[in-house]
Amino acid sequence: MLRYDFHSHTNYSDGILSPEELVELAEEKQLDLLAISDHDSVSGISLAKAHKQKQQLKVNIVDSIELSAQSDFGEIHIVGLNIDIKHPGLLKLLDIQQKKRWQRAEIFDEKLKNLGIEGVMDDLKARCKDVVTRSHIASALLSLGHVSNFDQAFKKYIGKKGRVKVSTSWISMQDAISAIHDAGGVAILAHPTRYPMSNRRLGYLIEEFKIAEGDAMEVSYPSLNPDKRNWLELHREKNELLASGGSDFHYPNLKWSDLGRFPKIDSKLPHVLDLIKNKL
Repeated sequence: MLRYDFHSHTNYSDGILSPEELVELAEEKQLDLLAISDHDSVSGISLAKAHKQKQQLKVNIVDSIELSAQSDFGEIHIVGLNIDIKHPGLLKLLDIQQKKRWQRAEIFDEKLKNLGIEGVMDDLKARCKDVVTRSHIASALLSLGHVSNFDQAFKKYIGKKGRVKVSTSWISMQDAISAIHDAGGVAILAHPTRYPMSNRRLGYLIEEFKIAEGDAMEVSYPSLNPDKRNWLELHREKNELLASGGSDFHYPNLKWSDLGRFPKIDSKLPHVLDLIKNKL
């Protein structure tokens, strides 16, 4: 099977590497296929492709996206693999998502100001390219000296139990899947076990994803223990979803989530590669 990573991020969302640096790392890791799947942004993909061509790199870039969506069981993320990044409907949706993100950031900023914390929005405008995420806000709090690490930023301020928590109304799961399909892509439920819900609710979520015509589910990614992986495989098979995997790469030099570093998926399983390999 080809060496691939179908889930990675650049600094056009909440990754640390530029698109050019990411594709260079993929080449170094000897990946055949790299999906650049930034949160609600496709802007880094063209830069990565231009760099690949200029440097005559072998790695092939798969145009992708990671959409934030709302399900009946809370917020989820859906990877759109092998999409048309110029599809008008998708670009319209991304514009809506990005505006929602900035609106959320402004609310965070106002609440933080009420606690005497100034300068967050200025930091975000200087730091962010397309998309602003809570990770960017955590970085701002860290750089401004209000926290000593990312975990503290989330626990004390911007997490679900933080002092300035802000909810966001994302697009529906159905609309996210439809947008991916309209753009010619494959809709993949990202890192299912990372959502804060019981196994019972997660099982219902996977069923709901299938009913909404989702195509695949990540069954291999960092920090997924064998028991959970076996559980996911049972539910993938039950719901007749394709298998996918990726590192959810954000930062280099992290052994547990390095680019291309996740357990191999059994080649006998129905895989997203089977659906996209003739389109690459």
